[in-house]
Amino acid sequence: MSEEQPDLSKIEMLESAPHFSYLTFDDKSELVDHMELLRFLPGDVVIHEGEEIETVYFIFDGSVDVMKASVDGERVVLATLGKGEIVGESAIYTGVSNATVLIRAAENTCALALSKGAFSEIRDNNPRLAFNLVFDMMKLLRRRLNDVSNRLADHLTSEG
Repeated sequence: MSEEQPDLSKIEMLESAPHFSYLTFDDKSELVDHMELLRFLPGDVVIHEGEEIETVYFIFDGSVDVMKASVDGERVVLATLGKGEIVGESAIYTGVSNATVLIRAAENTCALALSKGAFSEIRDNNPRLAFNLVFDMMKLLRRRLNDVSNRLADHLTSEG
């Protein structure tokens, strides 16, 4: 019986992402076994606003627009996220289920996808790896919150 070799192209993608730099090669090998490589064309919806979030996406090439409907019903781009960013991170948190924004590919985009079920399997079999992933996403969310706070402060001070 031959042992399946790790998917080196996926591991190489993880090697290029700063948030995976703390993982060992074995951790990366285990992680990619649970991930799917997805490609999106410009305009493809990655996550629908209001849908249950089942997958976290690690963007390795291209970019996505984070969009929200305005009071008028018009879609407004809140942010454009590219290489090294994560979207759908709430998929791995229990009790958080529905997307509050629309995520749409702004250009040809390549992402590694980790489903909620795959994360649960990692959590059960390798709690240390699961903890490291959650901790990394917490740092990302903290950075995003700081960015939003700074933009809000800039907006409020520029109005007056």
